[in-house]
Amino acid sequence: MEKAPSPVLPTVGPFISKATPSKRKSTVKGGLLAATGILSLLALSRVPQLGVPEKIQRHWGQYSPYFPVGEYAQPPPGCVIDQVNILQRHGARYPNDDDDYYKAVRRLQGAKQLKGDLKFLKDYEYTLGVDDLLAFGALQSYEAGELAHMRYSQLLTNGLPFVRASGMQRVVDTAGNWSLGFMHSNFALSSPRGEPDSPLPIQIISEERNDTLNNDCPNAPNQDYYTDQWLHRFAPPIIKKLQKMAKGAHLEDEDVKRLLDLCIFETIANAPKSAFCDLFEYQEWKDWEYWGDVEKYYKTGYGDPLGPVQGVGYINELLARLTGTPVADRTTHDAALPFPLDRALYADFTHENLMVAVYGAMGLFDVSKHLDPTRLPPDEDREWFAGRMVPFSARMVVERLSCGGGDGGGGALVRIFVNDALQPLEFCNDGDEDLAELGLCTLASFVASQGYARRSGDGDFEKCYE
Repeated sequence: MEKAPSPVLPTVGPFISKATPSKRKSTVKGGLLAATGILSLLALSRVPQLGVPEKIQRHWGQYSPYFPVGEYAQPPPGCVIDQVNILQRHGARYPNDDDDYYKAVRRLQGAKQLKGDLKFLKDYEYTLGVDDLLAFGALQSYEAGELAHMRYSQLLTNGLPFVRASGMQRVVDTAGNWSLGFMHSNFALSSPRGEPDSPLPIQIISEERNDTLNNDCPNAPNQDYYTDQWLHRFAPPIIKKLQKMAKGAHLEDEDVKRLLDLCIFETIANAPKSAFCDLFEYQEWKDWEYWGDVEKYYKTGYGDPLGPVQGVGYINELLARLTGTPVADRTTHDAALPFPLDRALYADFTHENLMVAVYGAMGLFDVSKHLDPTRLPPDEDREWFAGRMVPFSARMVVERLSCGGGDGGGGALVRIFVNDALQPLEFCNDGDEDLAELGLCTLASFVASQGYARRSGDGDFEKCYE
């Protein structure tokens, strides 16, 4: 398996947010990000010790720390990569500002008696921040940039990467940390205020309007109808177990999810392991994981009739880059923003819900039937895993290859990796079994397969706002 190089520590370190958004400011100067904090060199350990077995972490769903799902494969003999498009989720973060985890804590602390694994709550205080990128997430992003440099630095002869980020601060900070990792320490320059600047210009796209790097569809059905069904199935036995250790506590089903989430967020924010993790068994983590699968499937995945259309804008931008032609999109592409077509490496930073929408619009991970929100399928029957598709720092990489003297035009080929797993591209029907076995598709066939995006969603985009 390919091994990442030892880190070249940047002059000022990858940057993170030191305070919640309400307590800090960030600036953008000359297209470069000026960030508000630095990651200490101590935090740049190659293997952060979270204190939780990887067997459990793999069931943290969309909150899983990044892990490769497959082993990256070098291009076939005679093929050269001539363009790369990276779509990457932000690194590990604090909870969102609408995650009310404190409610579960208060209910437990209101018990008449706490015993067993809940004794720690007698002196417990909730201290998690809000929204921002964590030190662990900064490291994830930095390492992703290092890995991209190791694989694709030969493309720099055709110019620097073009980097974009959806406008939320944790996404922008992720793009900056990726840039530091990609360009290494020689390019990590310090601003006059002692803050690190991104070594690459970052085009920041505001989330106040439609944005190809952020999902948006006001009329999409609410996934809570489905996630609540599964929550009401697996939560009651856990409540019964917890109430034996918290006499008189009045817990709700939603509190179970809050406590499971607290284990994850406290662990990645304040490693080693959070005391909340000791409350749950392996099967209960599998149940929680399935909640995340259902949520992503019915939020912007195939289970939402208006889910995949939210990824159409990005796909049309991808097609424009792959073919070197102007963007043809009537959904979320902003033609007023710079959009070069002459780069060999593009890196876009986003959220997991947009990535799931892109998968759906493109045809990746197309499951044979809808997820059942009332029953956890046997392992052998499961096809849709949020943790394998969109963990923290997830990335989809689309490579264009020139084989046998091709020039990136009609003879070009395409292959796609998601978290290093080569995708089968069944939707791209070349009729060439040899290409299919290598996970390859001709560029012409790939473009033809994206009819839904090329038609701007067949009217689905308009349904989002009518």
